[in-house]
Amino acid sequence: MRNRTKIISWLDGHGDNKICSLLSSKYEPVSYVFFGVLTTLVNLVVYTILESILGQSNWYLSNLPAIVLAILFAYVTNRSFVFESDGNFWFEMLKFFGARIFVSLIFEYGAIYLLYDVMEFDSRLDLIVFSISWFKIISMLLVLVANYIASKIFVFKKTVEQESGEPQ
Repeated sequence: MRNRTKIISWLDGHGDNKICSLLSSKYEPVSYVFFGVLTTLVNLVVYTILESILGQSNWYLSNLPAIVLAILFAYVTNRSFVFESDGNFWFEMLKFFGARIFVSLIFEYGAIYLLYDVMEFDSRLDLIVFSISWFKIISMLLVLVANYIASKIFVFKKTVEQESGEPQ
């Protein structure tokens, strides 16, 4: 029994609890958002640390390691907890990284370039411990939506045989 199945079984076992029942019925989008938030935190922490070392004007250098580590974290959690895929690990990983890099180039690098370099949007969100660029937050929201669509349609799509439970 895989992680997703275990979690849903546990939630279904608490069917009298309305929250558990709701989480069970909407497991995929809820778990995707949950792990998306964790992935975003991985990205933001790595980016913020590197940005403080390299400077905001070198955002493109700080962004690359942040994206790579976030993609790796997202692949493992999406495969195991969100989509519960049984596909070929390496083939799916290649598709996942390809889709995520494509989305990141368009929505993260593209949006940040437009917002920061072209439009000179330099506003920051000051938190207790550190400060985050608004252009980074906006770009990551765009990435979250585009990545879900890419994962659902391209990477972890189930064949008719997988959906019906028949052997492939």
